[in-house]
Amino acid sequence: MIETKVKKRDGRIVGFDKNKIVNAIFKAFKEVDGKVDEYAKEVADKAVQTIEINNSKPVLDVEEIQDSVELTLMCSYRKDVAKAYIRYRYLHEMGRDRYSLLMRAVANKLEAQDVENQNANVDEKSFGGRLGEATRVLTKTFALDYLLSPMAKANHENNEIYIHDLDNYAVGNHNCLSIPFDDLLKNGFNTRQTDVRPAQSINTAFQLVAVIFQLQSLQQFGGVAATHLDWTMVPYVRKSFYKHWQDGIKYCEGISLNNIEPIAPEDVSIEADYYKTRYPKAYSYALDMTVKETNQAVEAMYHNLNTLQSRSGNQLPFSSINYGTCTLPEGRMVIKALLETSIKGMGKLHKTSIFPCGIFQCMKGVNRVFGDPNYDLFRLALKSTALRLYPNYVNVDWSVNEGYDRDDPRTYTSTMG
Repeated sequence: MIETKVKKRDGRIVGFDKNKIVNAIFKAFKEVDGKVDEYAKEVADKAVQTIEINNSKPVLDVEEIQDSVELTLMCSYRKDVAKAYIRYRYLHEMGRDRYSLLMRAVANKLEAQDVENQNANVDEKSFGGRLGEATRVLTKTFALDYLLSPMAKANHENNEIYIHDLDNYAVGNHNCLSIPFDDLLKNGFNTRQTDVRPAQSINTAFQLVAVIFQLQSLQQFGGVAATHLDWTMVPYVRKSFYKHWQDGIKYCEGISLNNIEPIAPEDVSIEADYYKTRYPKAYSYALDMTVKETNQAVEAMYHNLNTLQSRSGNQLPFSSINYGTCTLPEGRMVIKALLETSIKGMGKLHKTSIFPCGIFQCMKGVNRVFGDPNYDLFRLALKSTALRLYPNYVNVDWSVNEGYDRDDPRTYTSTMG
């Protein structure tokens, strides 16, 4: 009798282990009868003997052995057990095939063989991008197989519905939100490592906007947005103006600051008579320096949001900023800086920025027609859109938004993306 060898599916040659045949047949009997009786043992012995005695080949494939076991069971009077064995074999084969397909898909992503670049903010060829895409394959499969109902899974796979961010479904985090920048910049905030003090200038405020976008993007999936960035920045333009004005008092007017009554700058408009009429030289200096600082702060934010990658080191935060309705001089200064920076473009080649996604809020009586206080900025927004794709536009005066307070931007429409 030739000693039987078995060729495994991975190509390895191993010795024939009859216990695996016996155990497989016993499992089939247990599934049907709930026990293993003497007849089950007889069938198992016969299956083993068939392979050992009747085999004339030195090496058998696993499939040949399973075919032989299946034939032995079919020749017995227990066709129900044969059916159970066939089903068991089919399910294991399907599982192996599915695992093989899954690993092939993972390998394609790890080796950047299947680059789709589905998101403009993800480089799928980068280290983090390849790792992230491979992880997405696994987590999407887990969600489909273990979390969704059969109907939802079928609908998704048949393209009847599309479950967005399915790869994050298992974690259960939220998706796409607006960040309360007003509170965070005013009160400061905590990070894992430290705490951040309240912003005291427009430059610091815009830096912190980029930092907050980065930090929040690590705690969720989907995008992050500022709902009214022009209004949010008003106090910080005023604070910067006040600092420059104090320098102007000292160096342009030649007056000691000890002779100047201190004020709360965030509560005083940069066009207040307190500044303009009493100390005109200091006012002109402060205004010029504030415009310059605001422009530099906005440009720095744009560069940060297009260069500082966050999630696993491979993805820019999908950030959106809403603006356009603030008619205060400080808010108009911010809107103008945002649009001019968008038009200018990024870097030495002046490329169109990917982020932040600009959204211009259109409001009747504010920026829609000639004569409105921000109509000039609406025209500048149209120029930016024509040259740089952004901003997009949202209509504040739609029916669902009826009854909003135009002096409170927290009451009216903004969007994410």
